[in-house]
Amino acid sequence: MAKVCVFCGGTPLTKEHVLPRWLKVALDPSVRRFRYIRLSGGGFQRHDAPPLNDQVKVVCSGCNSGWMNQLEEGVRHFLPALIQGKPCVLDARAQRALAAWALKTLLMFQYTHRPEVRAVIPAGDFAALHTRRQPTESMLGRLGFMNYPPDDSEPLVDTLCQGYGTTELGGVAWIGTLKIGCMVVQIIRAPDVADGYKLTPFEALPSLRPMWPPEGPIKWPLVAAIPPELMTALALPESLDLNTMPG
Repeated sequence: MAKVCVFCGGTPLTKEHVLPRWLKVALDPSVRRFRYIRLSGGGFQRHDAPPLNDQVKVVCSGCNSGWMNQLEEGVRHFLPALIQGKPCVLDARAQRALAAWALKTLLMFQYTHRPEVRAVIPAGDFAALHTRRQPTESMLGRLGFMNYPPDDSEPLVDTLCQGYGTTELGGVAWIGTLKIGCMVVQIIRAPDVADGYKLTPFEALPSLRPMWPPEGPIKWPLVAAIPPELMTALALPESLDLNTMPG
């Protein structure tokens, strides 16, 4: 574990719940008390513990109780509806809040993973979130819909961060995927985009919508669900199909 804050380098370190305790209003506490960490090659590790119990001691008290808490408050009024598949509409402000919260949560989940998985995300991406409080211009985000798990045969919480070597754009990239209930969020990190250019957004699909940078309103739930058997293909694509366009 880190000896100084992974975001700002400060001390003392405090324990941070990876998923906030207030999410208990959206999760059934009696069943589906495990989560998966998906691995390269389609395997997974099963964690038989309530997802809301995960804590990491890698952030300082200033970050924990300050801007990180503000990111939590920014999604608190709509995140339970996304997880439960209840109707809502996400405007640009809500999409920005969700993208920032998802990135922060994926970064925290890295410290529940094995060290070789944790090393996928460079320290500079932690520092950039601390400075900007949102994803960078070298990131894309999208929101997907899955049916709520019917029983313990499917995980309630499913997470992965997969690193890639040199891409077609040059440099190192990664993709992080977090599924909670009906909600699937992805943050895709491309190599740094040249000045005057931006990443080409993903195509909007019935089961997936671009979320970062925000575009039009997203009506939830989406009209189609991602089948559970496609989760590995979604979270572990063989390559990242990323392009740039003039900004």
